[in-house]
Amino acid sequence: MDLKAAAAALKGLHAPAFRLDQVRRAVYGQTVSSYEEISVLPLDLRQELAGAAPILSFIPREIKIAPDGRARKAALVLRDGKAVETVLLKPSPQRWTACLSTQVGCAFGCVFCATGLMGLERDLTGEEISDQVLFWRQHMRREGLQDRLDNVVYMGMGEPLANYEAVAESLRSLLDPRQHGIGARHISVSTVGIPDGIARFAEDFPQVNLAVSLHAAQDDLRSRLVPANRAFPLAKLARAMEEYVGRGNRKVFLEYALLSGVNDRAGDAQDLIAFVRGLGRTELFHINLILYNPTQTPFEATAEPEARRFQKCLLDAGLKVTVRQSLGAEVRGACGQLIADRSPDVRQP
Repeated sequence: MDLKAAAAALKGLHAPAFRLDQVRRAVYGQTVSSYEEISVLPLDLRQELAGAAPILSFIPREIKIAPDGRARKAALVLRDGKAVETVLLKPSPQRWTACLSTQVGCAFGCVFCATGLMGLERDLTGEEISDQVLFWRQHMRREGLQDRLDNVVYMGMGEPLANYEAVAESLRSLLDPRQHGIGARHISVSTVGIPDGIARFAEDFPQVNLAVSLHAAQDDLRSRLVPANRAFPLAKLARAMEEYVGRGNRKVFLEYALLSGVNDRAGDAQDLIAFVRGLGRTELFHINLILYNPTQTPFEATAEPEARRFQKCLLDAGLKVTVRQSLGAEVRGACGQLIADRSPDVRQP
């Protein structure tokens, strides 16, 4: 929601200042889905605000729900007709996590990622990014879902640090206790590894978690999988991460999607061990091994027994490593699977 637009509309209608606070409390505190639900507002104000400052900056087109209910994916149609996808996950009995998109498509073209196949269509605004959390909270209220959405990951469509200003705006909204009120340590921002962006992020949001999509620890292989490595090779990325942990003493999560016969071999594990040890402060780097989720790309997932052997090799070397729980594949909402097309069939589910 654009609170500035709501404030301007209320001012233009000569409404008293306290009306904005009533709107804010209803939208963020009570997660209303429409102005009609804000009964403390006069009818004329509700009607004017609905046109001047819509609560959401998009219209949900479709929601898919996994059979166990622990993963939900929504296609969202933006005001210009473009679309993105966002995901709601329940990785533990008490916690819901929203996975946010930051761009329509992505320019970085990681070869195993469905979003990368789209190319970049445009950046999302800060409002369009943070509204994804608002949308999922409204959905949870309507569906009677228990527990709180208190964890957010910027791991959907797009490269967050390539849309820095809008991402920063959305983070300020999520962190603001008068808006979303999510704790900094419950938010993670993922990047393919843009050194200047990492430095800026460390300065502006020192308590928000950083995740780096590594996927290979040898330049030739990483450049094949993550083309951004050609511009920002591992040596530059390593320096950026060293500066990041040196500045704030904060942990960095290294994301590593296991691809059968590509980056899951014994030599790949040794390359990864050497890379992380070379960073120093190995206790501040945590490796998340991701079981690859099928997309239109020709890769195959590493079988779980092989993933566990890869993990054991890293653990035996003294590194911190987890085989990350994978949710959302049933609705094609797992890591690397998000993609959305325009559609004239725009409807509220």
